[in-house]
Amino acid sequence: MFRNQTLKFILALALIFSLGYICSSDKDKKDDTKKEDTKKEDSRKEDSRKEDNKDSRKDDVRSDDRSSTSGGDAKVYFCEEYRDGREIGVSDVFVIGRSGGYFTCMIDMRHTGRKIGVGKVELRITKLGDSEKIIATEKFDVQPDWDYIYFDKFHVFYSPGDYKVTVLKPDGTPVGSGTVTIRMR
Repeated sequence: MFRNQTLKFILALALIFSLGYICSSDKDKKDDTKKEDTKKEDSRKEDSRKEDNKDSRKDDVRSDDRSSTSGGDAKVYFCEEYRDGREIGVSDVFVIGRSGGYFTCMIDMRHTGRKIGVGKVELRITKLGDSEKIIATEKFDVQPDWDYIYFDKFHVFYSPGDYKVTVLKPDGTPVGSGTVTIRMR
């Protein structure tokens, strides 16, 4: 009788562990399916956002109005702000007050078919004139798969003049650059 109960107990334990294993593997499959569905949905949302941005940007600015680029393939240009997926006030001239002013820097690589490819970038700000002088280097975290990036209020400017903003990868490789003129009120 004792052996019969021990055998039943061992079989019951084996059955419980088997059911637990089967249930957990089904849950893993469901989680994987949910993750895949979420990835697909995120991808669709991103594609939709890109299309919305592309459509809204046509209303805001023609591509030939942007600053020219040098040192890389990315278009680097500026706007007053980036809000609700729209570039507002795209320009290469900004007027600031005596206490300083700022605006937004845009990087567009979509026309190249490439992504930024790194996790960090630097914006090197150089004041142009008789001699070029680097006045600041601002560092930012980015996602390697981004091809359209904005840096809101990336630097506070305090003096008028012509400036060049160069986007650099951590190894010093230029992504692109654009020029902007700052005027005082």
